[in-house]
Amino acid sequence: MFLYTLLNLQFDEFYSKSFVPNNIIVSYSVQNMETINYNMSVKDNFPGKLLMHIFARKLDTVPGGKNSQEMLKMKNLDFCQALESLRNMTFDDFQGESLWPSTFLISCPLTPGFYYVDNASIDVRHFPLRIVDGRYLVQFELIQVYDEVVKLLNCKIKLTKTTIESKSEKTRKKSRFGNDKSDTKATSIKELELSSNVKCRH
Repeated sequence: MFLYTLLNLQFDEFYSKSFVPNNIIVSYSVQNMETINYNMSVKDNFPGKLLMHIFARKLDTVPGGKNSQEMLKMKNLDFCQALESLRNMTFDDFQGESLWPSTFLISCPLTPGFYYVDNASIDVRHFPLRIVDGRYLVQFELIQVYDEVVKLLNCKIKLTKTTIESKSEKTRKKSRFGNDKSDTKATSIKELELSSNVKCRH
């Protein structure tokens, strides 16, 4: 009640690479650790099947620490089916507005064009699972299966989720601790009075 969560996950690190730079060109930037711009120029058709790998880990609270935990490991997912599912997901607050930006990849197969995401952020309210405070690593790989298996591009993201104590909670705690001290002092005075009365009776 007195705590609030930074609704947007913080980008600690973002990295993406095209393994076919003559056919797919990517560029990106992160602003204020919270919003991202991602551009992708596709120069050629990519027939066949598109698969993706997704990995997610909860990292140690200390950077470089070894205490990490695997959260998600999904391999050989059908990219086109996943894309269709994402396009059908909508915001509860904005009826008919898709979670997936209309300016990015919206159909399969992958065809020539310019695709982009502008000033996007990751809102924790739209996650199906509860995410606790901490540091996270998410990796994504896109693969083409045609005459041979070809890795097209990848994406590596380090994120942080933080819940911050609000001013009202801090004020409440100070007030509570102050009252505790007053109550303790009052109790001590009463005990002294009682002790004094007992001595007088003797």
